[in-house]
Formats: sequence, structure tokens, C-alpha cells
Amino acid sequence: MRGILMTIPCHRIHERCLHFKGKPMLLCARCFAMLLGYLFTPIALAFNMVVPLWVPIIMAVPLVMDGFTQKWKWRKSSNLVRFITGILFGVGQSLLISTMTWEIVQYFK
Repeated sequence: MRGILMTIPCHRIHERCLHFKGKPMLLCARCFAMLLGYLFTPIALAFNMVVPLWVPIIMAVPLVMDGFTQKWKWRKSSNLVRFITGILFGVGQSLLISTMTWEIVQYFK
């Protein structure tokens, strides 16, 4: 499992990782939360969830704002904020995948 996780592109900065039993996880809080959000994809597909395109875009905005304001050193983010923005982004991408899938299915019907 460790080998698979190491193939995921992530900076793995220890202070930005969630800790389990005193040890940092192999992924940062944001990347871990994004992966958790991706687990929503089968649920979205199973329930034929189709949303307007602006919904996944809006769900990505907090992650982009948090990332860039931190990169530009305007503020320092926390692992809680990274986790929340990451899970929003992951669920947003899941909804985008579900919407695109069902639109393609409808197109070929």
C-alpha cells in the first residue's frame, strides 16, 4: 500500500500532513481529503447525479484560494482548512465525473 501512495503526486511536507499515532501520514491533509472526496464518485454515479457545471467549479474555488494565498505568503493555512478545501474539491470532481458520465450516456441513447 505504501508503494501505491508514494506514486500520488504530493509534496509530503510533514507539518502539512495529518498525524496518526504520532507519525505523519504519507499524504498531506489536502491530498488525503481529495482522495476521500473521490470516494463519492460511485455514489454520485449510482444515484445519477447531474449538476450544473458551475457547481464543481464553485467547489474548487476554496482550494484554489487557499493554495494561492498561502503560496503568495498572504496568510498561513492550517491542516483543518487544507482538509476542508481538499474534500470539497474531491467531491466537486466526483460530481463533475458523474455529470459528464450521465451526459455522455444520454448523448449515445
